[in-house]
Amino acid sequence: MKLLSLSRSPVLVVLAGLLGCHKEAPAHTPTPTGTSDVAQAATPPPAGEPRAAASELRCEADTDCVASCARAGQCCDQLCPPCDQAFHRDALAELQKWRAASCAAESCPVAKCMAPKEDSVARCKAGACVVERVPHIDR
Repeated sequence: MKLLSLSRSPVLVVLAGLLGCHKEAPAHTPTPTGTSDVAQAATPPPAGEPRAAASELRCEADTDCVASCARAGQCCDQLCPPCDQAFHRDALAELQKWRAASCAAESCPVAKCMAPKEDSVARCKAGACVVERVPHIDR
């Protein structure tokens, strides 16, 4: 009988230790999923990022806007098309300058992507560049 209680004791100690462990996960900030039509949120970019935030520049015509897989303030692009971001052309140029100066050491992931069923088209709506999805046409 004593042998039986001793063999259960280590199991109970391990189980109690596992149940007592509580490791708090780091705070998680959700990343944009790209489902929004508006190019970027109206938050100022952190220090060291491009000066021209997409929300600062107002478009007047569709030609002022560019659909891109680039992501504001990040070195790596969205992995697979269709691209979810629309930029004012000047904001995209500023982002590319920042990337050239800041992202040389960054290694970006590469993905095998399915052929897109939709294409992204940048449009100017109410002074903001937005992405619209249109059916993909093979050229």
